[in-house]
Amino acid sequence: MKINVISQSPYFTLHKIKADSFDRVSIDTRKIRQGDLFCALEGEQTDGHKFVSEAISNGAVAALVSKDKLDANPDLKNHPLIICPDSLTGLQELAKIHASHIKAKIIAITGSAGKTSTRQLIAHVLAGTFNVSQSRKNFNNEIGLPISVLDIRQDSEFAVIEMGASKQGDIAALCKIIRPDYSLITSISEAHIEGFGSLRNVQKGKFELFDHTKPDGTLFINQDDALVAEYSDNNHQRVTYSLKNPASITMTIFDIDSVGRYILEHNGNHIYLRSLGFGAAQNALAACSVAVTLNVPANQIKRRLEEFEPPAGRGNIINQDGVTIVNDTYNANPLSVSMAIRTLNEMKPGGKRIFILGDMLEMGELSRPSHENIGVQIASSRIDYLFCYGPETLNTVRMARTLDMTNAIHFDSLQALNNTLKSLQKEGDIIYVKGSRGMAMERVVNELTKGAKT
Repeated sequence: MKINVISQSPYFTLHKIKADSFDRVSIDTRKIRQGDLFCALEGEQTDGHKFVSEAISNGAVAALVSKDKLDANPDLKNHPLIICPDSLTGLQELAKIHASHIKAKIIAITGSAGKTSTRQLIAHVLAGTFNVSQSRKNFNNEIGLPISVLDIRQDSEFAVIEMGASKQGDIAALCKIIRPDYSLITSISEAHIEGFGSLRNVQKGKFELFDHTKPDGTLFINQDDALVAEYSDNNHQRVTYSLKNPASITMTIFDIDSVGRYILEHNGNHIYLRSLGFGAAQNALAACSVAVTLNVPANQIKRRLEEFEPPAGRGNIINQDGVTIVNDTYNANPLSVSMAIRTLNEMKPGGKRIFILGDMLEMGELSRPSHENIGVQIASSRIDYLFCYGPETLNTVRMARTLDMTNAIHFDSLQALNNTLKSLQKEGDIIYVKGSRGMAMERVVNELTKGAKT
């Protein structure tokens, strides 16, 4: 972005700015690259204003700072600065300015589960035909989204942007930074329900994305998710998609391989996915729907879908001495755990099905019944062993054992869980590991896969 564009906004005051542009924005001095703008944010643990000097030394061309912090620390004036009343609001204002000067059409993705994988998959499929930008990592909140917007290149034809929410109003606020031309909600479930209060409020929060799409924009409606399909506003163009219901764009499930990877059929073509499970099939159909709408050739859609590798921690398949380990540890909520149970049911092991589950966090008052419901699902599944870790999954184990699943065991430590797992596992087994981000269940995978070949 050009600094002279920034100077047009009365929100900013420029101080000792020498360079006429910056390449991107960073909020972490450890990741500063030459030409970056450092945005000094005040967080719960530390204040970025304390690291301005370090950021400049590491190659930042300037720092975005809050005026009150500058007044309290005049030494900051030794550095090139962009000064504003509040650095977080300033970051968002920079993103708005940048958004007004780019030509890229914005494809916005949200959902209770699958939004990061779907965003990456859509970007991957479109990138075979168009110049595409996408969100950096899962930068999707009031801090991450403006950084992702500022990453959008001037030559991009499309930008695939992820939007997250922990309460009502979050997505509406993000849409004030950049307004979507195309919008897609992957799913609606109890994820982050602690901040929303009810499932209906989650639905209202997700629907903010559709509500704030440009008037001439397009909505992609997942007909396989009942709560998404309830969106009734017909003021936009609607493209429906489904694996099992009538819709504008459909795929059928042709087969499922031994490790749960779907083979889909679309317009006579078989598409062999590398990601496993029904959720991956839904994500592929979502990406296909966007690509078809944007006139990507069918052979290109097939090739790009088949090339796509799942992101780390989102269903990676690892083979270790004849044991199949599934790393699905990036996050967990009731919908994604139900999907995981379905996936493990559909896999065809030569031995046992073993499910490792950590707590589902941010569930509020629904935590106990949600964890109990998972226990019910597992007890009625083809899973042979359930190993749980975390206080909330005590309810999962208790419910599973009530339903006569004797191999449901809760562990007070991951070390005890790992030791039992190592003594139990045999060639042909499938071990599926799942849990919320805060539970860091990848520690189980790391212990199991030392020296593994992926």
